[in-house]
Amino acid sequence: MEARDLGDTITLYLPQAGGGSRPHAVFQDRQRVGEFATRDEALRFAMELAEEIRQQQKVPVRVRSEDAAGLWQTLEAIEAAL
Repeated sequence: MEARDLGDTITLYLPQAGGGSRPHAVFQDRQRVGEFATRDEALRFAMELAEEIRQQQKVPVRVRSEDAAGLWQTLEAIEAAL
């Protein structure tokens, strides 16, 4: 995970869950903001949270997801309203 973002952009992170019963987590910066049984649930929560943050704080929000190879990808950038 990146330690922090530059500017006002807020990033939500979805790290790859480990094997076994380890949950799929969503982080904002280094704080865990949710835990889910499936990747789809975690992604749905992250996208809803991103929209909520964007509307309330009027800042850009991005969602970063780690794939099975350990590479991070930006799933969707949500821009602040003008």
